Amino acid sequence: MTTQPSPGRILVVDDEANIRNGLRVVLAKDGHEVRDTGTAKEALALLATFPCEVAIVDIRMPGMSGVELLAAIRDRWPYTAVILLTGHGTLETAMTAVKAGAADYLLKPAQPEAIRQAVATALAAARRHQEQAHLLDSLRTGLQRLEELPATPPPAGSPSRTQDLSGERLLVVGEIQVDRQAHEVRRGGEPVSLSPSEFNLLVALAERAGRVVDYMTLVRLVLAYEAEPWEAKELIKRHIFALRQKIEADPASPRYILNVRGIGYRLAMPEAGR
Repeated sequence: MTTQPSPGRILVVDDEANIRNGLRVVLAKDGHEVRDTGTAKEALALLATFPCEVAIVDIRMPGMSGVELLAAIRDRWPYTAVILLTGHGTLETAMTAVKAGAADYLLKPAQPEAIRQAVATALAAARRHQEQAHLLDSLRTGLQRLEELPATPPPAGSPSRTQDLSGERLLVVGEIQVDRQAHEVRRGGEPVSLSPSEFNLLVALAERAGRVVDYMTLVRLVLAYEAEPWEAKELIKRHIFALRQKIEADPASPRYILNVRGIGYRLAMPEAGR
């Protein structure tokens, strides 16, 4: 037996009134909030005030076709799942639905259980995609806020994140020269402009050149933030990417900032001639 998700908002678009009525009755029995209309144009107007989670759309309608309506929905309401309906099932029609990005494809007249199954699957997919988008937005917002926060002084007795571990003002790795007091970086004698977080990241790696620095340590030294391992990896990855764009001659094939998969990063001394 199909496990039904919590009721959702469903839009039915079909120029045949009897098809719309049948679908509305089946879906309303499961508690869904259902709206229906007979044309794609009316559907787009309705969607502006009725943010549905699933749209059930007939492929062949006068004016704008169901496939064209699907494209418009995906462009303006990307988290709405669309199920296409057709009374003429062929392999070509099915391939059209798949290529257009339909969540499912049903032949008319569809049986009630097939309708329920398709809607349940589409609802789950729509909600999963929306939740993933919200989580990504929250992560981006958190990263931006974290970068905007002033640096937190390290606890008393702990080493500064830019402490001179080598006892020298200058850190030199290959063509890279870091002047910690002047807060300047040069590569091959040419100045490199870095943001504060990029500079701190380069210092943290240069002080430990040749050694792997794990994600959590880098986040602590560079951002003054304690993070879980999975979070630290995501936090530091974007800074590594930005730093490589400025330090590496070919960021896609780095010579200096090397990834040690699952652990962290290492600043390497390039071999002569590379």
